[in-house]
Amino acid sequence: MTNREVAQILVRIADILGIKDENPFRIRAYRNAAEVIYRLEENINDLHRLDRIGDIPGIGKAIKASIKEMMDRGSCEYYDQLLNEVPEGVLQMLSIPGLGHKTVRVIYENLGIKSLEELLKAARANEIQKLPGLGAKTENNIIKGIEMLAQNAGQATLGIASPAAERLKNYLLEVDAVSAVSVVGSLRRGKPLVNDIDILVEARDFLAVYDHVNNYPGAISVNRIQPDLISGQLTYQIDFEIIMVEPEDFYPYLVWTTGGKEHREIIFENIDIKNLRGMNNEEQVYEKLGYQYIPPELRENTGEIEASRTGEMPFLIEKRHIKGDLHMHSPWSDGGTEIEELREAAREMKYDYIAITDHSKSLTISGGLNEERLSAQGLVIDALNRQCQDFTIFKGIEVDILKEGQLDFADEVLASLDIVVASIHSYFNLDREEQTERILRAIRNKYVNIIGHLTGRLLNRRPGYEVDIDRILMAAHKHQVALEINSHPDRLDIDAELARRAREYGVKIAINSDAHHKQDLELIKYGIINGRRGWLGPDDIINTWDKDRLLQFLNKK
Repeated sequence: MTNREVAQILVRIADILGIKDENPFRIRAYRNAAEVIYRLEENINDLHRLDRIGDIPGIGKAIKASIKEMMDRGSCEYYDQLLNEVPEGVLQMLSIPGLGHKTVRVIYENLGIKSLEELLKAARANEIQKLPGLGAKTENNIIKGIEMLAQNAGQATLGIASPAAERLKNYLLEVDAVSAVSVVGSLRRGKPLVNDIDILVEARDFLAVYDHVNNYPGAISVNRIQPDLISGQLTYQIDFEIIMVEPEDFYPYLVWTTGGKEHREIIFENIDIKNLRGMNNEEQVYEKLGYQYIPPELRENTGEIEASRTGEMPFLIEKRHIKGDLHMHSPWSDGGTEIEELREAAREMKYDYIAITDHSKSLTISGGLNEERLSAQGLVIDALNRQCQDFTIFKGIEVDILKEGQLDFADEVLASLDIVVASIHSYFNLDREEQTERILRAIRNKYVNIIGHLTGRLLNRRPGYEVDIDRILMAAHKHQVALEINSHPDRLDIDAELARRAREYGVKIAINSDAHHKQDLELIKYGIINGRRGWLGPDDIINTWDKDRLLQFLNKK
């Protein structure tokens, strides 16, 4: 079993215990263990082989025994026992946006519902609103949530699909007959949710590729449905297709298989792809077709074809342009890596600066900082900055935007900081006008520099709340407040379309990792992809700027 699979079972155990209203300390122990294992740099199979599971921080005797059982048997008796008490379908109810353990328990205990299908039927029959503590609003949210889950069924986020694709790609490169491999399709275009993984393979021996894929340990099933096409399913129920071409055809088919349907149909209109054999790169293919090269992320027929025809393709952001990360968390709130370690990890990424933006006091569940702890953290950051003259740690906060739009700290507290990220973490169900006014009030605060994860969406779990985007963009431009592309692959909020609209309004963007562990700093790659899909260049993004220019922007207000 992989680290992710073990962590997933531990999380599910914690969820079942939560539904059963068990001891909260025991629940937290399982959640913490899952978090530690998910972020382990070592392979848990290696630790098990060396009998070092007990060396993992936060792993107690009972959890250690469960993990060893998973390693030995591929299953866990305690987890199976819990599933007999709380069926799988009840556990799935937690995937409905806004539905917590207590609500699920009330529904299960009172109605005996054991599946999402039964729950939807009960909600549509108005049976949910009759339950103690629930009401019509909860019932309506259940209906909308189940419909959203059905719409997104079978889709995977970049955080799941991209690593899975890279593992399969590297496995294919082990075949002697294979000379080139590329991820293609919607995943190469960087879509936040993908239906499957498509991979293009340049090979002389297609049968050798099939034989190799048939032995891939990460595959649940493998089918060869055509001589040049292999399909199947990977773990986590992700479908895949491998398209095999001869070396002379690789680059024309790389363009063909990457582009969205409309892009592909226009680019290749009246073209026989066989006449493009022998090209050495994608640039040559586009030139032969009469176009300027179009980056993969833009191949969606959203204006890129016209820009290509006129030679006006935008200069897009790249990872090398990023000079720092302006949203991350330390153990002072709910992060897992000390500030000094975050600094060293950022230096390894060739950054010049980072901002520590722990949660503010109202977010007690995440260990939010009060005024005294924020001040004490500032002294620690000052000391670290004195130690290291060629790197800057900005003192910041992710301040909570409260229900009426007021901020979690007074202005005199915010004035003492270098950077303020203002974010919503509660009251997601306010109506469009209330939610918009709430954000506008935060934007108008003279100390707010960035609005974090603007719409609050969680892909496959929670839709973004409704806001008047144009009013927000106008206000952000007027008050010189940047909007964040939150790089976590479960968020990617703001999305590419909104990022492009922000650029047209002249609103600047911050691409941040929202890291809670030093490994999370690498998540910024997904935010960069999102920015490229939004036609953003380096000048549109404040954390591509050098420290002096960034400080000018932060201090303008």
